[in-house]
Amino acid sequence: MINAKAVLEEFKSSFGAIYSAYPSSIVTDNKSWFFLAKDDNKKYLFIIQSGESSGLSEEFEAKNIGTIKIGGSDFITVKAGLSSKNLKLLQQIFPYLKPSFCGLKPSFGTGDRLGIITPAHISSFGSRKIFPYLGQQSVRELDKTGRTWQEVISDTLWGVFEAGYKNRFGADADHVKKIEDLDAAIKHGFTMFTIDPSDFILTGADSQDKDRISKRYDSIPEKKEIEKLYLGKKITIGKKVLEFDLDSLKFVAASYFDAIKHVVKCYKFIEQNKKDNFDFEVSMDEIDSAIPPLAHIFIAGELQRNQVNFHNMALRYPGRWEKAVDYIGDIDQFRQELKMHAGIAKKFGPYKLSLHSGSEKFSVYKIFSEESDGLFHIKTSGTSWLESLRTIAVKEPDLFKNIYGFALKSYEQEKKSYHISTELSSIPDIGKFREDKFDHILDLKECRQILHVTFGAILTAVKNGNHIFRDSVYKTLLANETLHCKYITENIDRHLDLLDI
Repeated sequence: MINAKAVLEEFKSSFGAIYSAYPSSIVTDNKSWFFLAKDDNKKYLFIIQSGESSGLSEEFEAKNIGTIKIGGSDFITVKAGLSSKNLKLLQQIFPYLKPSFCGLKPSFGTGDRLGIITPAHISSFGSRKIFPYLGQQSVRELDKTGRTWQEVISDTLWGVFEAGYKNRFGADADHVKKIEDLDAAIKHGFTMFTIDPSDFILTGADSQDKDRISKRYDSIPEKKEIEKLYLGKKITIGKKVLEFDLDSLKFVAASYFDAIKHVVKCYKFIEQNKKDNFDFEVSMDEIDSAIPPLAHIFIAGELQRNQVNFHNMALRYPGRWEKAVDYIGDIDQFRQELKMHAGIAKKFGPYKLSLHSGSEKFSVYKIFSEESDGLFHIKTSGTSWLESLRTIAVKEPDLFKNIYGFALKSYEQEKKSYHISTELSSIPDIGKFREDKFDHILDLKECRQILHVTFGAILTAVKNGNHIFRDSVYKTLLANETLHCKYITENIDRHLDLLDI
């Protein structure tokens, strides 16, 4: 009988000296068998087909590498690269290899800065009742790594295929600011769009300048309509009554009106150009101070007035939300503020509250899940990159030592893009660690922060036209996939377990 086991056994017998197959990936269209396998350098798509279906391989960018005998019959073995064209052909045969719409289900994003971690992320989701965004990347991360929207989607989908994952998942074009970036993300199949209008928000000293606030407020063409809608309006959230007076209305309108208009513009563009359903997130978290409840009400109200169907809103909550470390702040205050925001989201939505910089914010996960009543989206990214470095620390200590030293030299420049407080003076000398204990460095929060934010510099560093670390990083991780997957899965499991979903 010709089945997946028989196909893989015969493939191993004929080609096992060169290629190792991924059993989880094998699938059939009832004519041919498809699966991934790797050699020492890269991964390939293999197609096992009878002579009667040989026309199939002619559509793929592929070559015939021989014949194997299964159940007494000859089958052609075709090897294909993991190209965009081959992926599109595969999607036509297996439609589950496409990102999809989420809506209001609880959801969790796992960014992948290397483009090889999707199978490990999938291992963590398993049967959990949470929608995964397996493809998630911000414009900032694209700029730092030199990757493209196409590469993010392709790498994610090949990972989905490798894992044999057939459940629904999403792809998030994160922290997008420009229409041209939205246009590219739409064309490459992203299903969620996170708009970051922080460049249009009045923050810092400007938000405390009453003259500037008044001038900006007076310049709003819809000022009279806004006053009619909000001035004197009382909103009850739980046991608390919130009310707009003229000063509070001036403050929130002056601070956020231009940002809202930018969000509306982006939404309308997506609506006009995206054929299928899409998830839409408004990111108001990339600012210095926490967003007060009245501002949240104004933002939600204005988006709805402009017919923006948003599913998630990311707010700037009280406390400090630094990269690669747990929440820094008053947990009780955070819970009370979150309770108010969750009440607003339910009253004016429902829509989900989104938590950005969610990596390793373990102390707030349970609170976030409880207070939002399951209406949440959480994003992680750099935490998986750090666990990739853990694999390198264990398997290639010399490479890790060089990466660590380079990260220290790059930190002052790279930290400018992030809200982060670690100082180089607090970083331990790697010479104080035994080589077989280098992975312990990745348990120190200061070191995690530095290695978290210097990923772009590490991956793009070149000397004499060649990458200094990139190729060695990928080679090490490919050679040690089992350990790499273990570290990634354990880390994401630790996050998801706290959500009790």
